Amino acid sequence: AFVATADAQFGPITTIRQAGKIVKKIPWSAFQLREPDWRRVQLCADILEDPSKYQQAFSSDKVPTLHRVIPALEAMCTRWEKKLTKAKYAIFHPALEDGLAKLNKYYRKLDDSRVYVLSMFIHPYYKLQYINEQWGGADEQEAERAAGNPHAKNWKAHAHGIVEAAMSQYWPKRLNATQTDKRADTGNAAGAASLNDDDEDEDDYDRTRRQRLTASSTAGWEAELK
Repeated sequence: AFVATADAQFGPITTIRQAGKIVKKIPWSAFQLREPDWRRVQLCADILEDPSKYQQAFSSDKVPTLHRVIPALEAMCTRWEKKLTKAKYAIFHPALEDGLAKLNKYYRKLDDSRVYVLSMFIHPYYKLQYINEQWGGADEQEAERAAGNPHAKNWKAHAHGIVEAAMSQYWPKRLNATQTDKRADTGNAAGAASLNDDDEDEDDYDRTRRQRLTASSTAGWEAELK
């Protein structure tokens, strides 16, 4: 190996001097990695694999990836938090704590931007289901307040409020909104029957979907999530 012969070929890798005199020579072999060192290298690689994996979630030049921001950040934080509980990563716990502090700094900044919640809401895989399952609601808010955090939020209500505010602006302006809302106001059963007969080019799925959308002029976008 290179390290085994480097001292003979090149001399010491560095020297330490005091008052202009050499007091210590450090050989190349001092930097040779032994079995315990390689185990630490592997543990470090395991830790760095997490940000590499989730960074790749945003690497695309063909499809939008904004909807992946919140799930990716939350998943990565969870993985590093789990590593903090494992003794084999103990030597890296200070670095993991610093890394989580940095991630949480940027994660908190998402609170001030509606676009990340809305990007998940309009994605057919996530809609509001991810938020309903992964985020804390009223019970978690009360638990945090009882634990001494007076600023605890009901995050489910926060996200739903973002969606409702956005949809209250968008829904009246959507494509064919005037015609669709007029049909919704005229009908119940008669209106549903007219929808079935209006357009012979529509298939059963299209007609059923339009019936859901026009079932209520005020809750149409909520029906769209079903």
